Parts: sequence; C-alpha cells; structure tokens
Amino acid sequence: MSDTTSKTDHFLQAIEKYAEEQRTRMQSEAEVYKAKELNRAEEEGLKEAYVMIQRKMSEINNQISSELSQAESASKKKIFLRRKEIEEEVFAKAEKKLLAYTGTERYRAALAKSAAAIGEKLTADDVVLYVKKEDLNDEAQLRKSFGRNCQVVASHDIRIGGLIGLSRSMGLIADETLDTRLLEQHDWFCKNSGLKVTD
Repeated sequence: MSDTTSKTDHFLQAIEKYAEEQRTRMQSEAEVYKAKELNRAEEEGLKEAYVMIQRKMSEINNQISSELSQAESASKKKIFLRRKEIEEEVFAKAEKKLLAYTGTERYRAALAKSAAAIGEKLTADDVVLYVKKEDLNDEAQLRKSFGRNCQVVASHDIRIGGLIGLSRSMGLIADETLDTRLLEQHDWFCKNSGLKVTD
C-alpha cells in the first residue's frame, strides 16, 4: 500500500504542482492583462486630458486675442480722439489769432492788396467782391484797390476775413479768404504734425 500511497502522493503532488503552475500562469496573465488595461486606460485618459488641455489653451488664446484686439482698438480710438482734440485746439487758436489780426491796419492793407490781385484776374465788368459784414466799412478802399467798378457785398460764408471775387460772365471765382487758407492748412497739418494713428 505504501507503493500506492506513494503513487497517489506523487499524483496529488503533480496535480497540486500543475494547479499551482496554472494558478501562477493565470495570475501572471491577469497581471499582464491588468497592466495592459491600465496602460490603455492611462493612454486614453492622457489623450482625453491632452485634447481637453488643447481645447482650453485654444479658448484662452482666442480670449486673449479678442481682449488684445479690443484693447488695441480702444487705445487707437483714444489716440485718434486725442489727436482730433489737439487739432481742434490748434485750429481754434489759429482762428482766434486770425480774428484778432482782422482788427489791425496790416489786415486792411492785405485786404486792399487782395482786391487788387482779384482785379487783375477777373477783368469783366460784373465782378462782385464778397466780404464779411464787418469789412463793409472798407468798401470805398476795396473798390479803389480793385481798380474798376465792382459791387461789394457782405457774405455769411466768410467768418474770419478776406474776400471772394466772382465774375459770372467769366465763370470764375477768386477766393482770397482767411477762412479758406486756414481750411487748406488742415491737410498740411495732418501730414506734417506727426500726430498720426497707424496700425
């Protein structure tokens, strides 16, 4: 019986050994499978996190770009408005000085000179000289400087001073007003003042 017991023991040991090997192999396969699944889940999680991070970064970049664009636009608008204020201040001071100048004898002489210059350009007999209302006091001097018979009429279009000559028969206008000269300086000022709003 000992031989049978020995064989049975061997057989049981072999079965146990085989069962142990199978269990170890299954545990090892389970560990490998578990590791693979964890790696796969980890990679998927990383991919999802990467996509989410990229989406968030894109949203943040878009928001920053939008805010920068708005800030830049607001800044340009502010600069443009300030430039406009400076321009208006400069031309308001210039107009004030020109108005003061129209009360001087130098202005009266310049007005007579302008009438003579218009008389040389407009040679027809139907010339009308337009002046601001206050300059009607110089009508006699203007006619004399013009050199021929002409009409002198007040114009509401002339605010600062100077005169405009008109000949309908010649179809010509000669503008010698301070108003027009000041207006022409706007373009020059914008080009040469250095007060530019650029991109």
